[in-house]
Amino acid sequence: MQIFMMDRASRPSSRWVEAFPDAQVLRPPFPSTLPEGTEACWIGTDLADWEEYVKQRTLVHRVIVQSRHPNDEEGIRAFDAGAHGYCHTLANVAQLRTIAATVTGGGLWVGPDLMTRMIRTVRSAQPRDPETPPEGFENLTPREREVALAVTTGAHNKEIARQLGMTERTVKMHLGSVFKKLNVDDRVQLVLHLTRLRESHPTV
Repeated sequence: MQIFMMDRASRPSSRWVEAFPDAQVLRPPFPSTLPEGTEACWIGTDLADWEEYVKQRTLVHRVIVQSRHPNDEEGIRAFDAGAHGYCHTLANVAQLRTIAATVTGGGLWVGPDLMTRMIRTVRSAQPRDPETPPEGFENLTPREREVALAVTTGAHNKEIARQLGMTERTVKMHLGSVFKKLNVDDRVQLVLHLTRLRESHPTV
């Protein structure tokens, strides 16, 4: 089930209803916990404290941030708060379903322009010696490397499992090991980590 959090003045889009007939719309004051069976929580940037809501919900649920005027700066703020996806409020029905499937499957929904901007932002804020590869990558097994690199394409766990001929459970196990060995917390950090590696080692 999809949960949409919005302010009292906003109305649910007819596209949301068509994409997710069983979706629920919540308005302030929001409950401390979401209904059982919640697959993803969609939070609109029209909420005054949307970033705080994202931080709270990501502790338990997959979160997608929606914006009527999406831009790189706001997208970076969304992912910095812990979001797993960022998209336009008026995305069409097919896009909404694809975004939901990607995020609930363990993937991230990040536009290519925003990902490039995020990489540039982190790289400029955290300069790194180009001769020094990211710590821990050499400790990954060949299979862990395959899974890690598949993540950089935006694929979710089910897609990675199909591509590499393994179960989704095995993908999750490998990702957990990759996160631990590379000292990253999530897929966004992993992508940024591997981007720095590719800059210094183009053959990776």
